[in-house]
Amino acid sequence: MFNRKKQHKAAFSLVEMIVSMSIIVLLTALFLANYRASNKRTDLVMTAQVLVTDIRYAQANALGLVKYDGAMPSGGWGVHFSSLDANNSNYIIFADSNDNKEYDDGEAAENLGGRIVSLPTNIIIKEILLGQNASTSANNFDVTFLPPDPITRLYNGIEDGNVARIVLENIASGDEKTIYLNFLGLVEVED
Repeated sequence: MFNRKKQHKAAFSLVEMIVSMSIIVLLTALFLANYRASNKRTDLVMTAQVLVTDIRYAQANALGLVKYDGAMPSGGWGVHFSSLDANNSNYIIFADSNDNKEYDDGEAAENLGGRIVSLPTNIIIKEILLGQNASTSANNFDVTFLPPDPITRLYNGIEDGNVARIVLENIASGDEKTIYLNFLGLVEVED
């Protein structure tokens, strides 16, 4: 009689392998979904911060008496917003050459210091609010800074306001960020 001892080899069975792979795939899918959602929120936050920086850039141009086309613009420097532009996806940094408190064609030439800034994909200017408590909706809105103080003017083409809010929206996720401005020149992203 032969006395054979069974040798037991350690290995994965097919079922164990399938279960392990399923868990890895599930965790990877959850990570990727969370990563993409986080990127969408980050894009919106970064866009709001860049917008605030660009408003401060116009303010600094006014304080620094930066010239446009060889002369200091009589109305200072400003930023133009419109919820009527194609896809609400840009704003304009301009020199208010004629002191009418709003953007006119020819006041944003890039070679002279103006700029048209395009928002990232899926981010739009959802709403512009102006007035005493930023409660009146506006289609167009300009903030201009008149040196030397600079005096901050919030104007919607009809009337001046004391407070303005610009609401940005990520249309892919529905998330929103609001930029707050007031007549004292305070600019911030609201939580």
